[in-house]
Amino acid sequence: MSIDKDGNTQYYAEDAKIIGKTDRDEHFACVQYHHTMGVTARDENGKVIADESTGKPLNVDEKTIMTIGAGMQGGLTKRSIIYQGNLKDIEELAHHIEEKRTEAEELNQQTIYPYEQYKKDFYSQGHHWNMHVDLNACTGCGACQVACIAENNVPVMDKKEVHRHHEMSWLRIDRYVFRDYENPNVVYQPMMCQHCDNAPCENVCPVAATNHSSEGLNQMTYNRCIGTRYCANNCPYKVRRFNWLDYNTADLFSINENYMDDEHMYTSDGLPFYADNLTRMVLNPDVTVRSRGVIEKCSFCVQRIQEGKLTAKRESRALRDSDVKTACQTACPTGAIVFGDGNNKNSEVAKRLGNPLNYVVLEEINVRSSVTYAARVVNRDEAFEA
Repeated sequence: MSIDKDGNTQYYAEDAKIIGKTDRDEHFACVQYHHTMGVTARDENGKVIADESTGKPLNVDEKTIMTIGAGMQGGLTKRSIIYQGNLKDIEELAHHIEEKRTEAEELNQQTIYPYEQYKKDFYSQGHHWNMHVDLNACTGCGACQVACIAENNVPVMDKKEVHRHHEMSWLRIDRYVFRDYENPNVVYQPMMCQHCDNAPCENVCPVAATNHSSEGLNQMTYNRCIGTRYCANNCPYKVRRFNWLDYNTADLFSINENYMDDEHMYTSDGLPFYADNLTRMVLNPDVTVRSRGVIEKCSFCVQRIQEGKLTAKRESRALRDSDVKTACQTACPTGAIVFGDGNNKNSEVAKRLGNPLNYVVLEEINVRSSVTYAARVVNRDEAFEA
């Protein structure tokens, strides 16, 4: 373990070894259905397969996934999900991203949502929390997922629950494969709640359990949520999670009351998991334990934001850029995730927002996300491979 000058903790193992196969899993549970994006279809002889209607190379994923028409080409790859290019074409890639973002902004300006007014009156005042993810630095190691689960008391699902689409992780890592399927490029994209300033989840909640703060946080009021799951249906990023079961025994009030006297004391053998006092010590006391029947999601580690504010207030000073770090940012070994106040022009996240390779996932749907990504740039010599 090492701690760098910015306070980030990095874990590594010097004596790691590769062992042989130990067992075989007949039923593997996977939560991803979009592993590839932009992979060219080829026949058994290696010849590129052309689309019958356009004559252009056929995209495998769009042929199998798209439900509009007979494999509508462009419906997947032309969305602003992943931008990628070669190092030698980086200026062309930056120009392409600029064109697409300008086109999306022109489209978004046709809305009746007064974003510019809200930005002037609220979001430009005080703090506005932003996150930047560098897809060139992300290795897909999953350290951010583990840190998020540990920090925010997120239940860990077993294989049976994952098979039933009941995974609970607030942060997932989407893996996309592009280029030729025989020699592909891979890009890992951490996907969490985007904390949209024009959040589609907030408009459909019948009890206002999900709301927006003046600092740009998409918040959840768990004791108000009645579990309609309208917000999950309306989320274009599919990052909200529903508690189908009482994973942390939060609803078992009678069992939760572990009296220490002999008359009411429960034996450890009779307690369900998480109801034992020693087991509960793994939970973070700064984060609410959610009960069955409510939606939960990434909170930008709001408990850490509040802790940073209170520390600055107690020390009678302004909030510094290094005072607030999310769990995923702290655990990332490559520094791919940067979080901070976007209104603070001296902050690291504000500096990264000026990168010409930056883009917003699904920017064309006008949700005004607070999370930006840096496009994936590879440095392959394609002439040498040919």
